[in-house]
Amino acid sequence: MPAPTPLPSPLRHGPFSRRQATDAGVTDSRLRAADLHRPFHGARIPRSLDVTVVTQAQAYAARMPPSQFLSHTTAARLHGMPLPARWERDNRLHVAAPTTSGYPRAAGVIGHHLDDAVLVEIAGVRVTAPVATWCDLAGLLTVDELVAAGDFLITGTEPYDGVTPLASHEQLARAVSSRIGRRGIRRLRQALPLIRYGSLSPKETELRLLIVRAGLPEPVPNYVLRDGRGVFVAMIDLAFAEWKVGIEYQSDLHRERAQFRRDIGRRERIEDEGWSVIYVSADDLRGSPRQTIDRIRRRLAGRRVVE
Repeated sequence: MPAPTPLPSPLRHGPFSRRQATDAGVTDSRLRAADLHRPFHGARIPRSLDVTVVTQAQAYAARMPPSQFLSHTTAARLHGMPLPARWERDNRLHVAAPTTSGYPRAAGVIGHHLDDAVLVEIAGVRVTAPVATWCDLAGLLTVDELVAAGDFLITGTEPYDGVTPLASHEQLARAVSSRIGRRGIRRLRQALPLIRYGSLSPKETELRLLIVRAGLPEPVPNYVLRDGRGVFVAMIDLAFAEWKVGIEYQSDLHRERAQFRRDIGRRERIEDEGWSVIYVSADDLRGSPRQTIDRIRRRLAGRRVVE
């Protein structure tokens, strides 16, 4: 079978609509060729590109009416917000429009009506702004999942690289106060006071909430430990700094040989500063949360923090 005719240059490097292709002189038979992925009616993605949430969003945007925009978990993924696996695996796009416009309908699309939406542009696509997106998620996520997303919004990667996060706690609070009577307001009100600056992963948030709900003192997320001369020693995932007790969440990334070796030296340096470190895995969080809390309680009791 002969290779498909090369596409015009503007269509080779990103998603495009059928109308764009027709305007560039591409035939219908060429649009049916196997080297083009068809995520939505009237849209194509060259198979040389990875099909990601960005390329899917761009493909839909190429055929999206001016009144429509991306929202909910699709907007959240484009903003980098952490989502539970059930939504990370769901490749359907959430598309919204004002109630005065037609309801978004297409295969692979979940439609919504949203009025007065604040929009931003990501990768050339109109999406709801970060704070508005977080509020819209309240109809889809649990309280704890909203807390994890909120922790990300007010923290981002700033503890690592100094980049300003997408929002502040005050902005989240103002948004919640403006949504009285709207869907998800109860969950938003429950989540808001639990959001903290400093968390760098949903698992750290989950562990912090588990500790607080067990009645233990609240640890500080990603506490920067320095030695007596002010030299950086480590950033501890969760820290009871007053009592020099730290908790480290160990993901599967820590199984890699090089990381494992670095972790040993890091642990030694932390303990040299008089700290006691507790290591927690996903199995500890989900499989034995009560035993995990008991371990933390015993370690704190050894420092005479709790009975």
